[in-house]
Amino acid sequence: MEYHVEKGADGECRLSCFFSAAEVTAEWKKVAAPFASSFRMAGFRPGKAPLEVLERQFGRQISEESTDALVERGVRKALSGEGLLPVTAFTWEGEGAMRGQDFRFSVSFGVLVEGDVPDFSALSLEEKTPEADADEDAAALHDMLSRIAGKVPVKEGRPQDGDIVQAEVTGRIDGRILPGMNTGPCRMRLMPLRPGEKAPDLDPVVRSLNVGETGTGTTVCPDNYPDPSLRGRDIELTVTLRAVEREVLPPLTEETARRLGFRSVEALKAGAHELALERSRARLHMEAKRDLASRLEAWEAFEAPACLVEHCRREALRRSRQYLQSRYDSPDRLKEILALMKQEAEETGRKKAVKRALLLGWARREGIDVPEAELQKVLAGRAAAQNTDAASFARRLARTGEVYEMRAAMLEERALEALLSRVCRP
Repeated sequence: MEYHVEKGADGECRLSCFFSAAEVTAEWKKVAAPFASSFRMAGFRPGKAPLEVLERQFGRQISEESTDALVERGVRKALSGEGLLPVTAFTWEGEGAMRGQDFRFSVSFGVLVEGDVPDFSALSLEEKTPEADADEDAAALHDMLSRIAGKVPVKEGRPQDGDIVQAEVTGRIDGRILPGMNTGPCRMRLMPLRPGEKAPDLDPVVRSLNVGETGTGTTVCPDNYPDPSLRGRDIELTVTLRAVEREVLPPLTEETARRLGFRSVEALKAGAHELALERSRARLHMEAKRDLASRLEAWEAFEAPACLVEHCRREALRRSRQYLQSRYDSPDRLKEILALMKQEAEETGRKKAVKRALLLGWARREGIDVPEAELQKVLAGRAAAQNTDAASFARRLARTGEVYEMRAAMLEERALEALLSRVCRP
């Protein structure tokens, strides 16, 4: 196997690989072996069907799996040998591998550019102390008791705090159903409001209904809604209450505490307080991460590689198009909305690219990495979710470069956590 790397300007990279006919044939036979073991044909013992027979039956699958395996092997060797870290998916050039023939392919992608990483020593975030008041302790205790609570259907009367309701919600603007606002049956718990806290717009509508009734209300289209032309406009809500379940909490007794794994009621209350503190800690941690990520996205005097900016821009548009295509029947309306989102996607792509380049550069300087075993665990989970073989799934993603993009995203997240621990100060 031979490879050649061409490094272009601003992080662009093109990798070309060559496998001899002998190497292709060896891989082809290896891939064909499992097909032979499961193939049954008159005149041949199990596992002994000639390769030519298997090719007539499974040639396309053998070619695809051989191609994936060779691409994965070639790219891995080249990236390791050249010390390259892909930060985008691949653009593929080539034909599928065929037994007895040389195999050539090229992939183009963006890599992390060598350069100075900004000094983050002056970056500082206030480290807030987790706190839990009596209301938060009570909410945590309620949730712990809910683990062994009974549930009874409510046939009459309106929903109350803590009830689990099933409702159908439809949102309209100018009489038209708003894409993404036609939920069908959905379940939600009605949470008690704390002093000074504003109720969700859906909450008062649901609380005003009996089971089987329909009511109306309004909410404001959020600032992150995919269609920019609708943001900030009033949405007319139609809500039908289908069912209500009310929890019957067990009494707060020593027996209840023991059922929940605590030696006493006081120990149970202490455990609820710790749960409330843990929730506060998690909330503060997420707020700090969002704050740090926003600061990195707005980092001045730093430009991300143009290829990474373009990749993030396309990814933003792709996700928007994917979301909108499933919700708009009119191609003209879809085209109009995507045109509105083009400038927004460019700005979003630039910010995401700056953050990723900063964090990956800092991770490389600090020696932070994603272990191969951890990546394989994530890949195995995704393969299981799609009910497919983990090894072939990983090879397929390696061919498109998605596995390397996934690794870069995992490394970015790990670097963000590590940097957060450095910059949070009392």
